[in-house]
Amino acid sequence: MSGRPLGVTILGILWIIGGLFAIIGGVLGGAILSVAGFGGIGAALGVGAFIIGIIDLLLGIGCFKAWSWVWIVGVIFSAISILIGIVSLLTTGFSALLGIIIAAIILYYLFQPQVKAYFGNA
Repeated sequence: MSGRPLGVTILGILWIIGGLFAIIGGVLGGAILSVAGFGGIGAALGVGAFIIGIIDLLLGIGCFKAWSWVWIVGVIFSAISILIGIVSLLTTGFSALLGIIIAAIILYYLFQPQVKAYFGNA
């Protein structure tokens, strides 16, 4: 295993921050929506955001520990983000374009030889 690439460190930090926001948003947003009369829908959205937050948090930590599964899950999440972004682009307009670009850059980066080697997927 080679040294951790700087981009993996940055990606890990961003995944940790995003995970924390998703966890907080899931708990608070789900509670607010449930209290506001959206009951089951609010709870489901909150639980979904909470689970995504936990996964993001684990991905971030895994970037620092070189867990091999982080590369696979990162690729899957990035691909799903691109697909969701395309659907959003078709339904809501160009506001989804930034999300597609960011997910595509992450996906491209994850396939760089030094990144794959770091995660043991060379």
